[in-house]
Amino acid sequence: MASSRIYSVWDPSSRQYTYYRGPGPEGTHAGSPTARRVTDLGAAPEDAAWKLPGSAVKIGVGPLPKGRIAAPSSGMLSGLGLDTDPTSLALYAALGYLAWRMWK
Repeated sequence: MASSRIYSVWDPSSRQYTYYRGPGPEGTHAGSPTARRVTDLGAAPEDAAWKLPGSAVKIGVGPLPKGRIAAPSSGMLSGLGLDTDPTSLALYAALGYLAWRMWK
């Protein structure tokens, strides 16, 4: 059985956290996320936080975080429930190219 986890994403417009339930590792101490973009000044909170899984489902809102604090998904593919990390994007591009070559 796959484990699930609660994620909290800060919503600056409502000044509250939005809670999601999605897949994630078990246990309290799951390590630290790797920053996706780092500059000379460091990383923005959205780039240093855990990535919200594409399959996460909204379960509520509140003033305090619960579970893991995550960055909201962004990009066109994440709205479809698809990962937008570089490896996944390369896989989607390769699959699209193969489909185009077979269709041609």
